[in-house]
Amino acid sequence: MRFQLFCEFDSFLHRVNPLTKLVFTVAVMVILTLIVDPLTPLAVALLGLSAIVLLGRVPLGQTVRTLRPFLAVSFGLFWTTALFYASDPANPPQPLAQWGPVVLTEDGAAYGAAIMFRILAIFVISLLFTLTTDPTMLLQALVQQARLSPRFGYGIIAAYRFVPLFDGELASIRAAHRVRGVATGGGPAAQYRRLVGHMVPLLAGGIRHAERVALAMDARGFGASSKRTYYRQSTFGWRDMLFAAGAGVILATLLAGFHTAGWLGESIPPFLK
Repeated sequence: MRFQLFCEFDSFLHRVNPLTKLVFTVAVMVILTLIVDPLTPLAVALLGLSAIVLLGRVPLGQTVRTLRPFLAVSFGLFWTTALFYASDPANPPQPLAQWGPVVLTEDGAAYGAAIMFRILAIFVISLLFTLTTDPTMLLQALVQQARLSPRFGYGIIAAYRFVPLFDGELASIRAAHRVRGVATGGGPAAQYRRLVGHMVPLLAGGIRHAERVALAMDARGFGASSKRTYYRQSTFGWRDMLFAAGAGVILATLLAGFHTAGWLGESIPPFLK
């Protein structure tokens, strides 16, 4: 069972500091929420997808498979927004299609496309961060450079390490139940009993593991001193400067070009009117 999206490769994006990518991701998301046209987020989504494949060395097929659920969500938002778009009663638009009482208008389709591509672009930019960022390195960067409390940061790392352990223990519990002849199938009551039979030993095992980790951290004097050293140092380097400058220039050029062409902020681009 795969419990994370991170793809462990050696690429330019993987070597960029996680905080640099995090700031970039948040900044692009904020910009996308302020844009109401469909072309700009579509261009951002395509650029983000290209960066994941070319700079992150994540295979295109794997990226598309990861993006597949988000494509379904984006398309669902498109048709619900387009079909239930409330137009101006004083100036009703011409319908593009009609199925009984349901009418698809030009303004509704344009607004739905803007919402769909905006959500899709946000998902793609989020994947650029998650596919190329090791969660452990992110927390180390937050502790070392963002001054996150080590107790909180390393506690999250320890809890994160439990996830694959719980996955393996759950498989062992299910196998033990099958060996003992526990019945499968049945109605909701039987499924609830099986769920309790799985969760109780899993919870007990989790408490035991957490206690052992806490004792090990106390035995090593974790948190005893305010000054501490780190085995892995999280630093900013030339890759971060190059990534930030390149991404800023490309995004600014894209927005300036669309503004010059009259596409920025237009729900229906001029060449489609």
